[in-house]
Amino acid sequence: MKNKLTLWSMLASIYITQYIGLAFIMSATFSILREQGVELDKLALLNLAAIPLVFKILYAPLIDKYRCYFQGKYRSWLIFAMTAMSALLAITSMLSLQNHFTWLFIILTVYVLATGIQDVSVDGLSCKLFNKDQRKFASSIQFSGNLLGNIIGGGLILIFYPWLQWQGSLLLLSGLTFISLLQIICFQEPEEATSNTADKSHLMTLTLWHEVRLFIKQHRYWLIFLTVYPMGFSSGTAILNSLLVDSGWELPEIGFAVKVYGSAIGFASALLATLLISTLGRAKALTTITIIQATGLICIVPVTFGYTDTLTVYVAITAYYIGFPAILVTLATIIMDKAAVTQNKATLFTLQFSLVSLMGFLYSALNMTLANLWGYSIIAIASVTLTYGAAVFSCFVLRQQSTEQQMPAGHTGLEKSL
Repeated sequence: MKNKLTLWSMLASIYITQYIGLAFIMSATFSILREQGVELDKLALLNLAAIPLVFKILYAPLIDKYRCYFQGKYRSWLIFAMTAMSALLAITSMLSLQNHFTWLFIILTVYVLATGIQDVSVDGLSCKLFNKDQRKFASSIQFSGNLLGNIIGGGLILIFYPWLQWQGSLLLLSGLTFISLLQIICFQEPEEATSNTADKSHLMTLTLWHEVRLFIKQHRYWLIFLTVYPMGFSSGTAILNSLLVDSGWELPEIGFAVKVYGSAIGFASALLATLLISTLGRAKALTTITIIQATGLICIVPVTFGYTDTLTVYVAITAYYIGFPAILVTLATIIMDKAAVTQNKATLFTLQFSLVSLMGFLYSALNMTLANLWGYSIIAIASVTLTYGAAVFSCFVLRQQSTEQQMPAGHTGLEKSL
């Protein structure tokens, strides 16, 4: 029991520290640098620091194929990534915000790459360690941890910034990351059965690309579903942020409402998703939560018509964040099921989830562009309609797959258990 608690606490710690730095960089740092007089065109460059996260699928196969010089395939990469993360945050704390902006940008980009490696590695480790009953809880810890990290890095650190200042804030983030690193160092990853094949490296290369092609072929309807699924609800936060700015809300008010309060609601949603999955099963839970999300989006519609009083806005934020994290938990659980029985777990988990993330980003950008042409109201109503449609589509896709079973790579099929 003690070992299980240690494992779960380690997983939670990794997911929290994964986002405290990212939230600080992509949220709080903008405000801090602007206050220090950094030009807007330079601040815009900070968005490019997130590029390594978009291309996780490109380096995920390297994590599956190779290991660093430590025990455990995924543990070794986690030690490498988190050592780099902690060190880079400490180095960043010593830079001048105004005089070393170029170095700041380069180091933060490398830091984001390290968090991407950490993300892929811990997802692969979760697929490897947890059985079907445990995966829903692992996914819940993942997204609740991410949201808690978002609250700490994007909200609390900024609140205490007048006392911590730049160096203190970065050193605190570095120290928190180092605590997670110590937990990983003390952890022993179970080893997989070794191959007796003489040319094991060549076999692994063939297995990886053969398995990816086979996975795409046999899961093509599921991958099509992941491509269109986030079309409706992906732009909810962006719409809310823009609406509140246009309505005259102060930036600290928006930051607290969306980043702190919204993330707190999302934290509870991510934890409760486990209970819903246990009660309904994966397929029915995803359909049910999608319907909840569509219904929650209805609450954003009055805001688009100018009802931006505090009560209406907070109802909209509550309704949106009740469903959104729970959707991610349920999707991640199904995705983990499909990746867990493969040889290249990190790659195939990343392939699926990156598709959701990429399409969500593209749909959000498209929706904001169309909102500029047609108005927020039309986009909000369309989001509600498309999300209800996604719920219907999920019934069709998941019902088809619910009776199919995956097998490990090298067999005639791949598991599709839900």
